[in-house]
Amino acid sequence: MNKIISYLKGHLLLPASFILMLISFAVTPPTGEMIVSLEWNGIALTAAMTLAAAGLKKEKVLEPLGKIADAFSYTGSLALFFTLAAFILSPFISSLASSLLIIPAAVSTLERKERSAMIPAFAALILIASTAGGMLLPSGSPQNMLLSRTLGEASFLKEMLPFFLLSIPVTAITGVVLLRGKIRERIYLGTPDDGCREGNKGTKMLYVCYIAVAVLTSFGLFSWFDVLVLLIVVALVFDRKVFMKADYSLLLSVIFLSIAGASLRSVTAPLISEGSMWKLTLSSMIIGSLPAAAAANGAADPSVLLDAVNIGTFGTVMQLPVIAALRILGKEYGKRTALIYAAASPFMFISLAALRILT
Repeated sequence: MNKIISYLKGHLLLPASFILMLISFAVTPPTGEMIVSLEWNGIALTAAMTLAAAGLKKEKVLEPLGKIADAFSYTGSLALFFTLAAFILSPFISSLASSLLIIPAAVSTLERKERSAMIPAFAALILIASTAGGMLLPSGSPQNMLLSRTLGEASFLKEMLPFFLLSIPVTAITGVVLLRGKIRERIYLGTPDDGCREGNKGTKMLYVCYIAVAVLTSFGLFSWFDVLVLLIVVALVFDRKVFMKADYSLLLSVIFLSIAGASLRSVTAPLISEGSMWKLTLSSMIIGSLPAAAAANGAADPSVLLDAVNIGTFGTVMQLPVIAALRILGKEYGKRTALIYAAASPFMFISLAALRILT
């Protein structure tokens, strides 16, 4: 029992989302039709990335990323490297998976370079970059996948491309502000990598190929459910230990939040009217973009809802990538990262909101 309580304390989103789901059942009891209507493709994406992230970490697939980062001797160039990595990966494997993969690599590099004090600023910048990059494609987040099903991929891209393009200079300016006078500071490798942490080369190649398939899936060549089934089959044959290494708390949280949003739809629908852009934005900031999208889907204009949940992703820590990253960073770096992110991300929020008003 103590182990269970300790686990739940370290994964607060899991019990919170479960309680929200139970509360939503008091409003609208679950039905088979409601369960079927959930965005299972987005849930499959989260499940696939949960297993893939565990496999990549287990087999040390991303260690070359850290070794490349070791070559950078200036704070600014190192921050640019990790920011670009997160920004480029997130549209294809989701902002959640991108954050979970890039932040540990950045932490390891900064610790080896004896710059641990800079970890919170780097982590906050990576979170902003991952979330911004994830706006480009439906696979960037579960809520985007849900809404793209209503809008269509062409309309989705047309709607989100201006926000994505604006996020590039805004992310760059945010990085300059966060690092301030340390951009030109030289940093050297204090503790070299021992180079002994090798994974199984065959299994490592399987996960690399899987990420390549995931990228192709982002362009609609496969369904995420098919990709998930493929990964499960491959893991059962070649790497069964990965099932024990994966952290399923985020996957379960996504499922609970999706069900809660669908259950609350009957209550939220009368409250949402045409042009309720800022009401939707505020709700996504308070309860998170995924449950807000699930609750309002079908009741609000889909393009308005898409803009609202993506703008509302910034300026608050109540989002899956941020919560997951804070849990990884722990008490040592998590609190400062949350404070820095909460202070820095409103700049992106204001910029995107201004673009929405002007257009």
